[in-house]
Amino acid sequence: MHSLIRAGALAALVLATTMGGASAQAVFKGTWAGPPANAGPIAVTPPPPGAAPASPVPPGMRSPSPKHVLVLGGARGWHHDSIPAGMAAVYNWGRATHWWDTEMRTEFSLVNGRGGQPMTAGFQPVGLRDFDAIVVVSATGDWGLDAAQKAALLDFVRAGGGLVAIHGGVDANLGWKDYVDMVGGVFVSHPFNNHEWSLFPFPLRTENRDTPMTSFLPARWIRQDELYVVKNFSRADTEVLLSMDGERLDMTRIPDQLPPDRDIPVAWIKQYGKGRVFASTIGHAKEAFDDPDVARMYTEAIRWALRLSGDDARPHPALVPPLTAPRPGGPTTNGR
Repeated sequence: MHSLIRAGALAALVLATTMGGASAQAVFKGTWAGPPANAGPIAVTPPPPGAAPASPVPPGMRSPSPKHVLVLGGARGWHHDSIPAGMAAVYNWGRATHWWDTEMRTEFSLVNGRGGQPMTAGFQPVGLRDFDAIVVVSATGDWGLDAAQKAALLDFVRAGGGLVAIHGGVDANLGWKDYVDMVGGVFVSHPFNNHEWSLFPFPLRTENRDTPMTSFLPARWIRQDELYVVKNFSRADTEVLLSMDGERLDMTRIPDQLPPDRDIPVAWIKQYGKGRVFASTIGHAKEAFDDPDVARMYTEAIRWALRLSGDDARPHPALVPPLTAPRPGGPTTNGR
């Protein structure tokens, strides 16, 4: 009987607290459930005179960034283990150079036409209008965008936004022609790479050293990577920066897997409306992003896509003969 009485009293106490208290919020520790919902604005007492902040940021504001970059690394097809390294690298390059701030996502909710509103408490993006460029880090496969999202992405670049596609970014949305056309080429295969040569030492040609992305590279060099053969590519609307060196690479054993002209670009730029697009198939392995030359190429590519350096792309239909001038400062790292 006594236990029943105690149980009834406890139930009554809980009911009274829930129904008659100032707040219906649950109290997990202590006795305070938090301020009431109608408490009104919080009164803030200004600091005493002479208490200057350590950082010269105006009160109530976050340090503004001139540019914002959205990094998309959500693989819907083949998952590269280099995605975290690539995404982190873009973040670190922005921090080191102070050229951009980075927002990293592995889903595609920010690919929409919203955004562009003032922000006073940090960076809370809601759509593509909050960004200046997009970097796709091996986000392979079909992203599953609806019609409105697809239109927003195309409109973003056409209106002047930058786009940088790293490695598997060229292997994304294969069934979406407008995306493939915007990037300038699409993955077909990597026939030079197999289980024996998962990373193959490719001889490359630097076709154009007049861009910030390639000015520091030698005319001919070796890059150990998994590089793609692409289709839906034309020199008529792209400016090729790097290509496989057909004079030093045996292409005779796999003729049916290569384009008839044996023209295999490795890095290129193009215009898409007012937007700048950079794409490269370099970056299969996570170690690629530790290579100083790769890091500099992609850092300068993002900077170029943000219109902080360089000129617009100038397509050249014909294959440009390799340059012969020596690289400033001697040979590259990795024995090149």
